[in-house]
Amino acid sequence: SVRIGYTCLSPRNSHSSTSGVETNMQRDTFYIPNFYFVTDMGSKDWRLGLSATAPYGLGTDWADDSFSRYQATESSLEFFQLNPTVAYKVNDMLSLGFGIDYMTSDISKHKRMPASLGEGDFHIKADDDAWGYNIGVLIRPSDRHSIGFSYRSEIEMKYKGNLSINDLNATAQALYSFPSSYYTTDIRTNLTLPKTLAAGYAFKPNDRLTVEVDCEWTGWSSIQEDFVTYPNESNASRLSLLNSGNPASKDWNDSLAYGIGVEYEATDKLELRCGYLFYQTPIPAANFETSLPDSDRHGFTLGFGYNLKDNLTLDASYFGVMYVDRDVTNDVAIANGADLDGKYKGYMNIVSVGLTYKY
Repeated sequence: SVRIGYTCLSPRNSHSSTSGVETNMQRDTFYIPNFYFVTDMGSKDWRLGLSATAPYGLGTDWADDSFSRYQATESSLEFFQLNPTVAYKVNDMLSLGFGIDYMTSDISKHKRMPASLGEGDFHIKADDDAWGYNIGVLIRPSDRHSIGFSYRSEIEMKYKGNLSINDLNATAQALYSFPSSYYTTDIRTNLTLPKTLAAGYAFKPNDRLTVEVDCEWTGWSSIQEDFVTYPNESNASRLSLLNSGNPASKDWNDSLAYGIGVEYEATDKLELRCGYLFYQTPIPAANFETSLPDSDRHGFTLGFGYNLKDNLTLDASYFGVMYVDRDVTNDVAIANGADLDGKYKGYMNIVSVGLTYKY
């Protein structure tokens, strides 16, 4: 079978300062394709699969004159994953799976330099690719019950890229030995994508109804700091500015997500679906910052699958994510001249559409 789909994400975030000034994050919409392929290779017990997805990512955009400008303006962290897998049915009760994860990633982060230095654009851009693996186990004690487990390994990204700063004023050039108003140099930084462990249980009380509960643990404690190095820069004055606030503490926590979903076969052609998800944020309040204004969140889903033909199915879903309001008081950006304190609110609309062809 082959499945091709698209997911549309529309995040909305806002900040209310301690003095009551409200700022809305710039609106943006992200379109993410996905692809899945499965074949039995003519075998009864073996399956081979391939997926192309974007499992992680973020995109935020605060105005260049907003409260966030000295900490983060436009930021993006993009991932693309290829995942070839193989599965083997040991017997009617047990199936095993193994896959390789190939991940590519791009980072782009903007912020404004302090006003005393000209408020020029400070831009980091970098990329890398790396490998990981995943395993899965499916246990079916009967036709009515299914229990699944999966594990994904950590993936160590070692980014290489460059930093650029423009519009450095005369004060910055003299104080920090910049040769002109524009500056660029190479950078290096690392990011360890977390390992995950998930478990799920599905129950079919009858031939038309399936109820499933899931829980996933994610080892976000792999992210302890954000540290950028400058391998080609040796000038002490310039490094004193570049390393201001570097490394930045993150101290993320491991997190849990759990949910429940229901699928009902309304007719021979139509399947109806709904669900609920709770996700625990890994970001502690002490290190909360505006490039990723995350909080605990609730998710509600509605969807359907419709058989257009015997071998062609249309699937569509809506996923509404409500972020829990978060009051923040910390000193993350004080050294940069920014005040991030206040209340953060947010929600996200996610719409997915896909076609599955069985040959």
